[in-house]
Amino acid sequence: MGICKCGKGSKVYMKIKYNYHTHTKRCGHAYGDDEDYVLRAIKDGYLELGFSDHVMLPGISQPGIRGEFVEAENYLNSINYLKEKYKDEIKIYRGFECEYFPKFASYYKSLLNSKKVDYLILGQHFYMDENDQIISCTFRATNIEESEKHYIDFLLQGMASGLFKYVAHPDLFCILRKEWGEDFEELSKRICEASLKYNIPLEINLCRTESKDKEKWKYPREEFWKIAGEYGVRVVIGADAHYPEMLDIVAFDRAFELIEKYKLKYEEKMKI
Repeated sequence: MGICKCGKGSKVYMKIKYNYHTHTKRCGHAYGDDEDYVLRAIKDGYLELGFSDHVMLPGISQPGIRGEFVEAENYLNSINYLKEKYKDEIKIYRGFECEYFPKFASYYKSLLNSKKVDYLILGQHFYMDENDQIISCTFRATNIEESEKHYIDFLLQGMASGLFKYVAHPDLFCILRKEWGEDFEELSKRICEASLKYNIPLEINLCRTESKDKEKWKYPREEFWKIAGEYGVRVVIGADAHYPEMLDIVAFDRAFELIEKYKLKYEEKMKI
């Protein structure tokens, strides 16, 4: 799957057939039943669908952001059921999108080692302070300079941990300022260097392309992906679906434009 040139030099950007960034309504800001996502994926011709809802954490309650820990078993059971029910039509994987919190590193390892999940992706929205308080370093951040520092510090630790298949929306830190910050180039380079060092792909995330707030929270950020192209990092595309129709309507052409323009090393299918 990729770019198809048709007619008089025109380009048609194909839809992806593999998506590993899919949420469920358990997180409190997504919609639709689990099966609705599967049926939509089958209708749209997907070959593989990975569920990666925001990880439920023991002792942590964040209504509207992630489900309560007691919902984790129901989530995994539901995906297992759908995996078996539709095994002849689509390959389904179980996963979580996680922030890297050192306190929960052993929990993440246990999820992988026990085979309860097939994979984890790293999506750093928060950090945990010395008092084990979870604080936003992206959408709801109040101190921009401090938030950028914590975002990069925790993201790089997560990339080094070996726990995650890829980094979701690595350019998320850019939403803290509407304009491209003077230090954004250096922060972007640090992420790309870590991507190469730890051999972990970066995700072109398409969630905000259909958002009413896309002028406020704008990504993918082209300046970041220009730098990624210069470094030659591996990239994947993530629909970051929060309702079933997002598997079809997100701006896939935007991702392929970036891939083509900056000669990004696109990997269509994730090895699990």
